[in-house]
Amino acid sequence: MTTKQLLIELMTTGLPKGETRKEMFSLYNSKVGTSKYFMRTENPRTACGSCIQRVKTNIWKWYHHDEKAPNYKGFVFTGRYVAHNMPLYTYNEK
Repeated sequence: MTTKQLLIELMTTGLPKGETRKEMFSLYNSKVGTSKYFMRTENPRTACGSCIQRVKTNIWKWYHHDEKAPNYKGFVFTGRYVAHNMPLYTYNEK
């Protein structure tokens, strides 16, 4: 799964499950130390909902705020921030 595909999957509400969750933790852990949003390695086998949400939130903060993050065509910031100031995005293929 590419980073773009993962981010599209993470646009859904709720906590990611299955392969999406596995890929989310893999992306996060691969970037530890490269940005202020990736401070420490996270355990991908955790059942802690707030830990899973923290990883998802930090990935979106990185995408939104970090100038080194990729910028994908079709990703539209809604102008809203949700829990823990996570920027909310939608995907428009056009």
